[in-house]
Amino acid sequence: MSGEPARVIMPIIAVDSVQHVEDFYTRLLGFTRTMGVAGPDGQLGMATVVLDGARIMFSRPRAGADPVRRPAEKHAVEIYLEVADVEAYHVKLQQRGIDICDPLTLQWWGDRTFKIRDPNGYELWFYQKVGAPRPPQGVKLV
Repeated sequence: MSGEPARVIMPIIAVDSVQHVEDFYTRLLGFTRTMGVAGPDGQLGMATVVLDGARIMFSRPRAGADPVRRPAEKHAVEIYLEVADVEAYHVKLQQRGIDICDPLTLQWWGDRTFKIRDPNGYELWFYQKVGAPRPPQGVKLV
């Protein structure tokens, strides 16, 4: 290993319909598909989407894997994604009819955030660093 830190992390998320989720991310959230692979059945089996350098890969579940959770269920994994202008992005998604599940909020850790849920139940936080952390009473940064 070269000793250089990792620069990119890309979660791989199993979904029932890669095409459906890829449409949501590209058409409504403004991501760009950088790669897709069709399976033997001709359906999209894998797709990578990117927004401002942040990448997410979606794939169909592997054979023998646990079934994908229903969209109404909240998943344990949430995605925290930095954007250049969180307020402008918030307005853009509202104009596109995206349901904002947590409003635009200044968090004590110094980020301005809002949150949506994708069609598969994954919560995406969009944020912009706007200040220094100001922990609430009783919270100590270590």
